[in-house]
Amino acid sequence: MNEFSVTFVVGATSESEALISTVNFIMERCAPADVARVLIVRTQHAPPETLAAIEAMERRYPEKVRGMAQTRPYVGGAIRDGFDTAVSSHILLLPGDLAIGLDAVPLLIAAEKEAPDGIVKTSRWLNADAFHGYSRSRKFFNRCAQVFLRAAYRTRLTDLTNPVQIMPTALYKSVDWRELGFPFLAEMVLAPLRLGASFREIPAACYGRQEGKSSNSFLQTAMYLKTALRIRFTRPERLLKPQESGAPAARKGDL
Repeated sequence: MNEFSVTFVVGATSESEALISTVNFIMERCAPADVARVLIVRTQHAPPETLAAIEAMERRYPEKVRGMAQTRPYVGGAIRDGFDTAVSSHILLLPGDLAIGLDAVPLLIAAEKEAPDGIVKTSRWLNADAFHGYSRSRKFFNRCAQVFLRAAYRTRLTDLTNPVQIMPTALYKSVDWRELGFPFLAEMVLAPLRLGASFREIPAACYGRQEGKSSNSFLQTAMYLKTALRIRFTRPERLLKPQESGAPAARKGDL
């Protein structure tokens, strides 16, 4: 593996202050050697305040921060556009709206350094008081989804729909990703899990959106189920790109 470094992909739709806080946190709280690039991937029609925030961060950190407009459609397309540019050993996805507590970021990196071939992800369910600004119904349906997915995938992971995680770039580039919409967020976790990748979870707080407008919907969230079932009943080798000759060794009980 190459020397450890991370490409942070930060998604931006209509954020400004939250986006600035996210980038500043990365640059101030992470070791400079660990930060290969902070790539802010924005929608084609991002508002002026979002464009201004990206430009301000590019000026403040000209060697590290870069903005780009997505070319593929939807949220999954934006993330894939960003990850496809990575030349670092690892990649880490972060939302630009402070949906996940940033204190988890240095912990993700430290844990990944201990086992750099695996994945370390955040979990909103490891701590009882992690949810902030979530309705009771939204939290209930998320809990039900986690119970279903744990049973379907025979795993002890507690948060299978939250893709704020650090993973090897080589693993990401070996997978034949299919989703472009919100189900890609689940695919990012479930496809490596089906391939037998090792996972570790750390607790993280999560927050309802305080700035901008979410483009998610109940129907889009419901589409996670279709994606989850597709991946669960696909043979692991068929989840890989055609040129890849093999998958990571699967753990007993996961297949």
